[in-house]
Amino acid sequence: MSSLPLRAAVLTVSDTAAQDNSADQSGPTIRQSLSDRNVVIGENDHTIVGDDVEAIRGVIRDWTGREGDLKVDWIITTGGTGFGVRDVTPEAIAPLITRQAPGLVHLLISASLKHTPLAALSRPVAGTVGNTLITTLPGSVKAVKENLDALFTAGVIEHAVDLALRLIDENLESLPVETRLVDHTLRDYILAEDIYAPQDAPSAATTNVDGYALRSTDPAGVYKVVTSSTHKISDPLPAGTIYRINTGAPLPAGTDTVIMVEDTKLVSTYSKAEAGSRSELIDEEKEVETLAQIPAGENIRQPGSDVRKGDLVMKQGEKLSAGGGEVGTLAFVGRTEVSVYKKPVVAILSTGNELVDLQRPQPADNREQWAGIYDTNRPSLRAALEGLGYSVVDLGIVDDSIDSHVNALQKGLDEADLIVTTGGTSMGPADLLKPVIERNFHGTVHFGRVAIKPGKPTTFATIPVPSSSGDGFGYKPVFALPGNPASALVTFYVFVLPALRQLAGWPERSRCLPRVRVQLQSPMSCDPRLEFHRSVIKVQPSTGVLEAWSTGGQRSSRVASLQGANGLVVVPPLTKDSQKNKLEKGEWAEAILVGELQVA
Repeated sequence: MSSLPLRAAVLTVSDTAAQDNSADQSGPTIRQSLSDRNVVIGENDHTIVGDDVEAIRGVIRDWTGREGDLKVDWIITTGGTGFGVRDVTPEAIAPLITRQAPGLVHLLISASLKHTPLAALSRPVAGTVGNTLITTLPGSVKAVKENLDALFTAGVIEHAVDLALRLIDENLESLPVETRLVDHTLRDYILAEDIYAPQDAPSAATTNVDGYALRSTDPAGVYKVVTSSTHKISDPLPAGTIYRINTGAPLPAGTDTVIMVEDTKLVSTYSKAEAGSRSELIDEEKEVETLAQIPAGENIRQPGSDVRKGDLVMKQGEKLSAGGGEVGTLAFVGRTEVSVYKKPVVAILSTGNELVDLQRPQPADNREQWAGIYDTNRPSLRAALEGLGYSVVDLGIVDDSIDSHVNALQKGLDEADLIVTTGGTSMGPADLLKPVIERNFHGTVHFGRVAIKPGKPTTFATIPVPSSSGDGFGYKPVFALPGNPASALVTFYVFVLPALRQLAGWPERSRCLPRVRVQLQSPMSCDPRLEFHRSVIKVQPSTGVLEAWSTGGQRSSRVASLQGANGLVVVPPLTKDSQKNKLEKGEWAEAILVGELQVA
């Protein structure tokens, strides 16, 4: 089971400290600073080596090659970054970097230059080797403190949420592609193919106004009117006539311009006698006077002016939104069906003998007997899921027995692509989900606790299942969320929704809900854990500023803290070095939008 706080390793590079470990002052300073910020350093993850290229590389290769619970997320080196003859840390590490991070290098130098001009002589290196971040710091205790403060203050180093999301990303794949009809049901699907125009659009010259098609050589005057029912568009328009045409219709042969209705005047209509057996002509236009001579091409959409044959009109990975524009585009270019990523079906269940189904309550034997707690989580999660366009399999309330857990999970695996459970993730004897996942289904728990509030017991696991092709195994994700209602919904939006979007083929940049800067209208206290403070976010019409109001008490069992909440203000954790214990009214903070913005 993976531990979620960031796991770091510290490498001190110094000939002197390699001979006498007590001479290493910067290494312990880094360890203490990381510990104060809830960053984990393993017992064997602080090493001292001399100023030797191969010795440095050997340690780095060992740490970046680890997997599972021993995997190192961040390596910090101290020493050997100057211009001395033995300062070889940059030369040792730079060739190992697979992705450079010049922004971090700039941040480190800028932070040090605020304190001493000699920082210009430092040669920091930063980047990643695989999924491990490496930053090289100077050898002095003072410079180490300054650099670490800069990294954490700038929000550069990942917190527990980022690590959890990365573990989810690494253990999920998009669902298979399916073909669907182009219609209104495509809402929120993700395209699995590039869309090219099969032909020019429009395929022929068409009008973009209501009016009359004619020749640009026709002077102002009185003309006989013909229509689509009295004249074939493939036949040249006779002299002395104009063609009644509506927006979007093709022009008849021989015409090259369109005059708007507003630039004409009705002269005569067909009488009953003139119409004869053609009753549809009665009172229809017979003659119209044009009030101007119209230049060629006026009010006309030329062939291919909207889309040329072969043009890329939509890209794989685009979302087909509820606004209708994307579905309209597919219809515009003549696509009758399209390849999209399958949307996941979600199974939900609640655990606990104490729970009672709101729609099927069990009456107590007498008035003194405790009747239980209404299950809040299934109705609220189902409302959220179906509101987001996902199909839900409701597995009901599962009692605290191994057989009930096994049967419910198996049904979820058979009928859904992802399972969401609530309750049963803490440390009590009746909390069975983790052991059942591991022992009965041979699943892997990738993390079982997250350093956030609310939602500390949040668990993410995958269970092996036979692949749909019958060749080998695939994996289905299980999210075991806390039983407290506020915790369940908050962790749903933070962790489960990005996973659902990943399964449905959403691009990585779009999977998490949008984050915005808000100005606080209520003070918000800090906790040792990163906190998601339930809030109401409104737009101030006069300034466009987004303002955030607290929904009151933030106890995880208080469902009312989510009533009306459309945002989660991210309150930074309280650390040993924190100068204050709360965010004040008027301060700026980051917030996650979980609903529509309101107007103040």
